[in-house]
Order: sequence, then structure tokens, then C-alpha cells
Amino acid sequence: MKTRIASAAGWLCLAVSLPVLSADVISPNGYSGLGLVPSAEVLKTGVGVLNYDTALPGIDNMKGYNTQLGFGIYDNVELIGRLATNDLRCNMFRAGACPPNSLRDFSASFKWSLPFEWLKNNNAHFALGVNDFGGAATYFRSYYAVASKSFASIDLTLGRAQAQAPSAMLDGNFGALTWNVNRFSQLSVQRIGGDSWAHAAVSTPIGDTGLSAWFNYNRRLSDTTVTEKQWTGFGISFPLDRARDSKLNAAPSSGQSTHRLVARIAPADLAQALQKNGFYNSRIGKTQTGTVVVEVENTSYQWNILDAAGVALGLVAGAYADANQYFELVISTRGIKQLLVRGNAACAKGWLEAEAWCDRLEVKSLSNQKYGAADVAWDEGASWHFRPEIILTPTLVSTIGTEYGVYDIDLGMNVNTVLPLWQGAYTDINHTHPLDYRTSNFEPGGPFYGSRLKSVTSRRMLHQLLSFPGINTQARLSAGMAYNVWDGKQIETYSQTDNGRHKLSMTAGHFSTDTLAFNNEKDYHLTSYRYVYDDAQKTSTEITNGKFWTGDAGYMLGQRFWHGDTALSLYIRRSRANEFAPLVSFAGIQFVLPLTPRKNAGAEHFSVRGGNQWTYTIESRILDKSNALTMGYGEIPKTGDPLVQTFNRDRNSTAYYESNIGRLKNAFQNLTAD
Repeated sequence: MKTRIASAAGWLCLAVSLPVLSADVISPNGYSGLGLVPSAEVLKTGVGVLNYDTALPGIDNMKGYNTQLGFGIYDNVELIGRLATNDLRCNMFRAGACPPNSLRDFSASFKWSLPFEWLKNNNAHFALGVNDFGGAATYFRSYYAVASKSFASIDLTLGRAQAQAPSAMLDGNFGALTWNVNRFSQLSVQRIGGDSWAHAAVSTPIGDTGLSAWFNYNRRLSDTTVTEKQWTGFGISFPLDRARDSKLNAAPSSGQSTHRLVARIAPADLAQALQKNGFYNSRIGKTQTGTVVVEVENTSYQWNILDAAGVALGLVAGAYADANQYFELVISTRGIKQLLVRGNAACAKGWLEAEAWCDRLEVKSLSNQKYGAADVAWDEGASWHFRPEIILTPTLVSTIGTEYGVYDIDLGMNVNTVLPLWQGAYTDINHTHPLDYRTSNFEPGGPFYGSRLKSVTSRRMLHQLLSFPGINTQARLSAGMAYNVWDGKQIETYSQTDNGRHKLSMTAGHFSTDTLAFNNEKDYHLTSYRYVYDDAQKTSTEITNGKFWTGDAGYMLGQRFWHGDTALSLYIRRSRANEFAPLVSFAGIQFVLPLTPRKNAGAEHFSVRGGNQWTYTIESRILDKSNALTMGYGEIPKTGDPLVQTFNRDRNSTAYYESNIGRLKNAFQNLTAD
């Protein structure tokens, strides 16, 4: 008994003394919360959490690897994926290859905290959740309700759960008493049914990166056999919005402002300043009424076109603020005019440097209104500039939580050469290079060897972008070779309302190959409707219906959540190979993010960069007793960057730009070259 008291006292001293910062913690049971009891709160909106524990509570073999990835996907909503296994590599199809009583489970958990203000005003929370939903195999499923109330530094948590699987240890009444020692650490005593545990956690920021890490220690107090005597865990939290700016929110130090000031530029030197910041061969002119017109092509700011507009705005303001000049700044993509920033240079300068709003500044999408400054006398630049791009993006084939292994991967690199031809036209040549970084199951003799990456030119396409702002419609015509051996053509269009809330998209194509004797033609056609819930376009719902690339027909319903330039999508898809085949259903999560620096100016005559939208998808078969790997369903054709990806990644309405106009100042403050 003395040993236990000394151990607890030592841990308490450590918790109090460490100079650390609080962070979101995930329970090894698959929800946010310290220890084994769920919290009545959820992961913070826009925060991702990666967590690892050495414990697998509830199962016969409790030692193993418990890895979880969670997201605060929306206000008061969290989603957590869990990969639980006793052995990382063993083949569960082979008798005796795995430890006795082994399992391997890949599952998801969901929690919703009720958004009632009167609860928050009384330092209370109430949440509903479910563990281990979806998929054919279920080991840990529980439904639960949990409430909490804070009294100064003490949190009281009470709840009730209903287990739906023998290994689900969250069952019956449960509760926790947690002491928030300081803003850096917590101690908690918890009880589920007749069993009890003690838990402690400390956390720390990782420099000024926005990341936080934590470590937790857990000890069993009762004689239960549903957990080990003690175990440890650790994790890291990270912001999903990587463009958040510390400068704009920092307090001045010693009376000095932390804000960048607009540098004065001689109007004759504006073209050079634009080039220094990644805008090559810009057009600069003046109308007969004296308005300065600046047209720039954006190839350097791939996260968001507002970044390009913010940097260019600061330079234009620096060149013309002293003359109190009015201006029109046009940002184009692949020669297609996309964004207009219009106003007074002196007013814009004042807004970029201070908090006061400039009422003579406006941003407009040029996808839904015609633009053409009349009678411009151009002094600098040309309307088009030949500047090839080499775009490098990772590509991988992977499986998660199969009987063959926890995580199998074959990693490669896509090298995409883009050559601009004329306004809106470009060639797109993609080559896949395996990097010879793969797990053993992708090696010769492995079960996934046939799906390995191969060195091949996977795409040679010619694309033509078209914009019809009078009817708020954009289109892309494509022809050439895709998917290694398929030759054909595709048309893709979308139309949206002026505020961007409603969008209708259509994609159709025909491809054929002479490498197959049968099934050597592909005809596909897909129609999509997308609705966004607010002008800032943070949340959208999209339904797609039609015939997919591999010939299966059906529909897909998706919900997308934007956090800055990172998006998470949840979807359900149902399709069938032919009219006589059964429906096959999947649920999945998709991660979409830019894998390139926020600013990549490159050289004047060419650019090497990463992709502005890299996508990774994890899905599982649902509504079926079979959990076997099933491929060839629901594939949306990939013949180059989709149309919406080119036009600011489906964020190309005036309402979106106006709602996010602060991004202009953010970009000016953080991305402008000194």
C-alpha cells in the first residue's frame, strides 16, 4: 500500500511541475476523454488528434497496439477512426501465425455534444455517442449518453451505456471525478459498472507549430480482468487549418506593431515587384478614366487564390497609395479570369496595415460575371505566358486493418508535366515512379503483389478550359490516354448560382483500348448536385448519380467539412455491376489537402511544385455480412485535375470571397517577399 501511495505522489509532482499546455486526449475505447470514460465534450472544431495506447480494453488478449485518429469535424461533432490489433504483421489466415485470441479491427466512432447555450453557461455538457459503428465485424460497439458538470477545477461526469458486443467494456452506469490540476495536467478516478481506475495526463506544445503532445498513465484500482494492471499512452494534436496566422492576432510588444507595413514601390517598378513575388509577365495598364488595371496569372499560390490576391493587392497598394489611385486587380488561372479585386489603393493600404475596414474595396468572382476593362493602354506584360510546370505528388496503394496486416502500403511518386499552350489549353503528361518503399505483402508472393505500383506513363491528355460567365458555367474538354492504356475523350461542366450555394455538375466520357479482347470500352456519365450551407462554404452536401468508370451504376452521398484549405468528407456509396447484380455498399472518409508550400514562386520560365489538392480515401464495405476487400466500384474517372480543382477547389463564388476577405490581409502579412 505504501508503494502505491508513493507512486501516485510522484506522478502528481510530475504533473504539477511540467511546463506544458492542455490538449485533446482520446480514450483507448474510441472517444475523446481521459481514461476509459467518455467526455461530455468533443474534440475542438478544426483539430486533428493522433493517439496511441498499449492497451486493448475489454478483450481477452489485452496487450497490443491501439492507434486512433480523431477529428473535430464540425461544431460539437467528433469522428474517430480506431485500428486495434494484437500483432502488426501476422497473417490471420495462417494457423498459429498470430498470438492466441488475436483480433484486428478497424472501426469508427461518433460523438455529438448538444449545442445548448444554457448548458455551457452553467459549465455543463451533455453528449450522445456510438463506438465501433459500420463494417461487418463488431468487437467494441456501445451506445452511450454522458453528462458533465464543472465545479471550479473539479469535473463530475456521469453516464450510461448499452454494450452491443461481448468485448465492449463500456456498459451500464459509469462516472468520473477529474481534477484539473492546472491548465497543463489532469488527474481522474473513474468507474464503469463495478470496476475502477485512476488516470493522469500531462501535455505540452511543440514550439510555435500549433502542435501539442501529451502522455498519459493509467492504473487499475479493482481486480477486474477487462484491462491490464497499468498501461501508458501518448498522442499529438494538430490544426487542420494550416493558414491560421499568429501575426494578425499577436499582441504588440514594447509598443511595436507586429504587422507588416505596405512598402512603397515606384509604379515603374511594380512589374518587377510582382515578379519577385511569383507573378511573371504581368499586364499593367490604365483606362481612359485613369483606373489602373493589373492582370496577373496565379501559379505560385496553390492553396487558395485569395493568397495570390492578397500579395498582389499589397504590391498594388504600395505602388499607387500615394497617388490615391483607383485600381482593378484581376487574378487568372491557366489564362481564365477568375477573381477581381477592385478599390482605392490608399484605402486598401490602410486596411492591410490596420484593423479599420476599407469601404472602397471589393472582391468579385469572374466566373459569374463578364469582365473586360475598356480602352486600356497596356504598358507592361502580355496576356499569356508559356511557363511549364512539373507537379510532384505522392501516390500510394494501401490497405488498413485486413487479416493480412495492419497497414500495407506501396509508395510512389506522380510526376506530372503540364505545358500551357494557349488561353485555357494545356497538355498533361503523368508518369508514376515506384519508390520501392513497400510492405512485404506487396512484394513477390504477397497477397497484394498484383496491385503494386508500376513504372508507367499513366496519362497523356490535352485539356481545354472554357468559361461562360454570362451563364455562370465552366467546362473542360479532354482527349488522350488515361489509366495507362485507355484512349478517349471526356467533357466536364458545372454551373452554379451567383452565391455558390447550388451547383450542378456533369461528367461524361468514352474510352477504349486494344489491349483487351472483351470489355474494352468504357462509357460513363455522372451527374452531381452540391449544396453549401453558408457563404463561407464551410460545409457542403453532394449527391452523385450515374455510371462510374468501371461500369457499375449507382449513387454516392457525401458530406464535406472545410477547415481552411483542408477538407474532410464522409460518404456512403451504393452501386451494382449490372442490373442483375446485387447492390454493393461502402462508407468512407476522404482527406483532401494541399501538399505544396503555401507560396512556391519557382523560376521565371518553369515551376516545380507539389499538388494543390491531394486526396486519400479510406472506405469499408457496409450493409453486408461480408467484409472482404472489394475493388472496382464507384470510381470517378481521373483524367487530370478536375474542373473544380482548377477553379479554387470548388470555392469560386463572390459570396465565398467576400466571406473570406480577411484572407487577403493574412496572405499579405505572411507571404509577401521582403
